[in-house]
Amino acid sequence: MLMRSIHFVFPLIACASFLDASTLVWDQTEVRIEMWPDEEEVRASFKVTNEGEKVVRIARVESNCGCTSTILNKKILPPGESAEIVAIFSKGKRQGLNRNRLQVYLDSQVDALVTLKMNVLIPALIEAQPQIVFWKPESPKSSLPVRLVMDERYINQILQIDYDRSRLIVTQERDDPKNNDAIVLKVEPKDFSKLYRGTITVYGGGPDGRKAETRVHAFVQP
Repeated sequence: MLMRSIHFVFPLIACASFLDASTLVWDQTEVRIEMWPDEEEVRASFKVTNEGEKVVRIARVESNCGCTSTILNKKILPPGESAEIVAIFSKGKRQGLNRNRLQVYLDSQVDALVTLKMNVLIPALIEAQPQIVFWKPESPKSSLPVRLVMDERYINQILQIDYDRSRLIVTQERDDPKNNDAIVLKVEPKDFSKLYRGTITVYGGGPDGRKAETRVHAFVQP
């Protein structure tokens, strides 16, 4: 069974002596989450407790990315009480590691009290390295390699490669016979003297019928 990877950093004491000598203690200030391929959003919770002697008011929480929204269950914290900030990350078309920052502001303060970090890793089921191959007039008239890396937890075979066979020659070979998760495509134009812009689409498959695709863009500038 695949287990979600979540890492936490504990805890942080934020001293707001510049405001009212109260002390805010966080259960965590940083979290790292790896998304499942079928997930569209993930959530992280940050709990803060007022361990001071005066009431503290949280004015707002600002995110550095429109992909991450927040829910604050209470703004006013009397001594001894806690509040929870829930960060909601929406994947959209993003891939790779997304570093999200949430700045928490107290009432009537210009500077943020603390920056909460929500790092979300979106696995690339098939990754093309590089995603663009390009031939200029001075380029060698030869093929260029594209390395396809599969995340074998989800994708373990190449099902199909679509491209314009009238303009390109595309062959594939194992990057390393002992390493089944990487394949190298050799891409070569049939005619280096003609302008060409096209796309190579690679389709992969894995356990439980899972499918994924990636694209490589090819350009010839004669």
